[in-house]
Amino acid sequence: MKVTGYETYFVRVPYEEARAPAPQIILRLMTDEGLDGIAYVTPLVPWSIKPIRAAVEAMAERVVGLDPMAAESINATLLSRLSRPQHDGLGRSGASLVDVALWDIKAKALGQPLWRLLGGSENKVRTYASWNLWHQYDIETLAQHGAEAVEKGFRAMKYRLGGVKTLEECIDRTEALRQAVGPDVDLMVDMNWGWTVDKTIRIGRELEEYGLVWIEDPIPADQYDGLAQISAALETPITSGETYHEAAQFHAALQRGAFDIAMIDLECGGITEWQKLASVVESYKVPFASHMCTEPSMHLIAARGGMIVEYIPWMVPLFKEVPPVVDGYIELTERPGIGVELDMQAVQRFAADN
Repeated sequence: MKVTGYETYFVRVPYEEARAPAPQIILRLMTDEGLDGIAYVTPLVPWSIKPIRAAVEAMAERVVGLDPMAAESINATLLSRLSRPQHDGLGRSGASLVDVALWDIKAKALGQPLWRLLGGSENKVRTYASWNLWHQYDIETLAQHGAEAVEKGFRAMKYRLGGVKTLEECIDRTEALRQAVGPDVDLMVDMNWGWTVDKTIRIGRELEEYGLVWIEDPIPADQYDGLAQISAALETPITSGETYHEAAQFHAALQRGAFDIAMIDLECGGITEWQKLASVVESYKVPFASHMCTEPSMHLIAARGGMIVEYIPWMVPLFKEVPPVVDGYIELTERPGIGVELDMQAVQRFAADN
């Protein structure tokens, strides 16, 4: 079997009220046996859309004519040439999408859902709602969205405080969300690298009574010693790592005790590299969770015994069907590959210019 070609699509999916449609770059690899593999990325910075798409297409071009069953060696080749700083980030994003699409093809060719091919035995994973809970929403809307997530079957959710300035508002937002969802729903909070060590410790201590599952990215993730200081000062677990893409970064953080829960993002180099980083984290006896890219990430968390999957449904309108969320868990299907199929009519409907 050979990769015979590829297509990329750029879409903007309107999913949340009062927010701009979510941009998505989608890659589809085709083979001479009629199988295809898909992957996507959500560019969160507007200026990055064009260069990321260019990188994805450049990397996809390099795998035309290759056997998709050799996903690991192809990934090693793609990443081995990212030797200059200006190449690494964009090239890694492109290589990540190619790798995910190759694994999708590989699992389809073997007639296996990806979670089982990667070694999983349980067909469901914990998940948490991670959209519609931004700090830009007023407190009443935040609480309403939290209640709606519970109605959708979620038993955990993550809200944001990175842009919140005062202790009083942090407490008010946390209290309102807790009242809206009840005592049995797990709450996580993300600071999006927007605070300082002192601010995190001061406010984090006041939030401890709410029993948060974790405080995420309170300061920039490369400030290992600052993260370690926060972790030592607070009872609430700290999580970080979504911006790391190398084992050395996780080693540097975990050797210092910088955080209690690792978060691993598929843009580290795709499924192949994600698994390597998960092994590094496991060697420190630290649990790990996924970041974004819900549909492929659920397979990795299921296969590797990860803690929980971040659920962001921005791509849902582009798929014909997605696994359901039932009582806080995603129920993975037996469909081969990643288990989702693009609805090409929806892709065309949401197509946009870069």
